[in-house]
Amino acid sequence: MEENKKNKLNKLSKAIEACTNCSLCQNKIKSVVSRGSINAKIMLIGEAPGELENQVGQPFVGKSGQQLNKLLSKAGFNPEQDIYFCNVIKCRPVKNNKDRKPYKQEIEACIKFLNAQIEIIAPKIIILCGNTAKNIFRINKPMKTVHGTCINNGNIRLFPVYHPRASITDEVKLNDFKKIKNSEVNDEKATI
Repeated sequence: MEENKKNKLNKLSKAIEACTNCSLCQNKIKSVVSRGSINAKIMLIGEAPGELENQVGQPFVGKSGQQLNKLLSKAGFNPEQDIYFCNVIKCRPVKNNKDRKPYKQEIEACIKFLNAQIEIIAPKIIILCGNTAKNIFRINKPMKTVHGTCINNGNIRLFPVYHPRASITDEVKLNDFKKIKNSEVNDEKATI
């Protein structure tokens, strides 16, 4: 089973690397596919790669990733073993050499890759890190209303959380991750 997952993910990585479905491919150094355990029951989906992620080819390795790893560890997770990290967008969106939010057409061009990752990894829990990730699951309520709550989506439990760089206290973010850890341990169902 693990070998089959590896083969599927390798094939997917090659397809992502070769992708020219939108203009983001013109500025990429490396496609940013994933990091973490392919056998994780938890998937964390972020928005898009930043500058360092574009160079390294892995999500959440910059300042936001370091902060995220600290929060996850404090909540009781071993990030590299417990979580499969990926982004909605696989190439860095920039404007005037600065990170920007992805455009709708870029999300539409990349969504098939994210859907394939979800299908291959088959997580029980998906942490939706930030509004872009939350919005692709059509969760229309504001983040301040839904952060840290469990939303059933078929056999997958969704947990919207603030992005690490959001101007919300680390205590709020940490409490959200503790709720997710508790839900994982107790196999809790949706709260909303």
